[in-house]
Amino acid sequence: MDSYPHHAIPIRSKLEMLNDIAYIIRYLHDGARGKANPFMDDLKTRASFLEEKVQQDVLMFCQEVCFQYDYDPWHKITPEIQKAADKLIADLE
Repeated sequence: MDSYPHHAIPIRSKLEMLNDIAYIIRYLHDGARGKANPFMDDLKTRASFLEEKVQQDVLMFCQEVCFQYDYDPWHKITPEIQKAADKLIADLE
């Protein structure tokens, strides 16, 4: 995670966001929400400097991940999470 995302050039910020997504999914699978939260915060911060479509995708992805943490003790990667992640990744290109 870059400490000052507003100074990052857009492509670097987008690459960091892809890394954030990977870590969030890993920590969801591990059931480690506390470790995933900083990456979700970083995603939201970086998205605030990008187009609205990406901002909406980030919020949807984070919402799906948080819902899964709260309602599934097995912390499985659901089709909804996969769809939200795929849409976010596609819109970051």
